[in-house]
Amino acid sequence: MMEETVKGGLDFGALRGAIERRDPDAQLAFYAEGAELRVRHAALPEGKAFELKGRAQIERYLRAACAQEMECALEAAFGGQGVAFVEALRYPDGTRVRVRTVLEVAGCLILRQTSVVERARSDDSIGGER
Repeated sequence: MMEETVKGGLDFGALRGAIERRDPDAQLAFYAEGAELRVRHAALPEGKAFELKGRAQIERYLRAACAQEMECALEAAFGGQGVAFVEALRYPDGTRVRVRTVLEVAGCLILRQTSVVERARSDDSIGGER
């Protein structure tokens, strides 16, 4: 059974539910006011990362991401003051994407998020399918 509370106090079970439901308001509640979110594409390791600072910028990003039609399933691992997880996404056209994310957490809130986006293999599962 997976540990659902990270040492920093984050309720990962609730965060997981918010992500899988694509609920931007519920997700935003997990971010500290001065949180930072960084996204880069795995195929462009030397490319510039997409960086957001503060809840207002993160909110716009979450609303845009959550508005997309897709299926989403998470797998997580915990350690120290944070959590790492992989989102397996599948879009209606069949495109599959994996997002590897590391969160730094303190006081029950996300301080920093770093995500790496990559095209998924055709055999990557979504929601337990194989």
